[in-house]
Amino acid sequence: MAKMINAKFEVEKFISKNNFALWKLKVGHLLVQQVLHKALDGANKKPASMRDSNWEELDARALSTIRLCLVNEVLFNIIEESTTTGLWQKLEKLYTTKSLTNRIYLKRQLNSLRMKDGTKVEEHLNIFNTLICQLLDIEVKIQEEAKAITLLCSLP
Repeated sequence: MAKMINAKFEVEKFISKNNFALWKLKVGHLLVQQVLHKALDGANKKPASMRDSNWEELDARALSTIRLCLVNEVLFNIIEESTTTGLWQKLEKLYTTKSLTNRIYLKRQLNSLRMKDGTKVEEHLNIFNTLICQLLDIEVKIQEEAKAITLLCSLP
């Protein structure tokens, strides 16, 4: 029989200036590691075999885990949410703006991205990938060829 190793996973607290998409991905994986991810689907997706009291405990633990991954300034904006699903949806609404203005802004940032002298390639790729990730998070898909061309054009 294989032994389970107790591992501790930490996620950097979300500050409204951070990349919400990456933070959301990490917290989602943290919830999977803690076997709390089902709470993200909401009570309407509760397994039929699960008692209501067990569901409420699972939801409370998931809610607590997410709240502990937020700084106070962000926490104040979602303090009234009492379920994991409600909290998750409120965070997405606050920090994932799918408006036309935001899509244009992010596309413009990506297309005008240029690597500055003295910048390491790794740092430049991080900026590039962050913008790609932010666009994906607001459901803007960019073809692989277009990504490659944009990246090559951003290099000196």
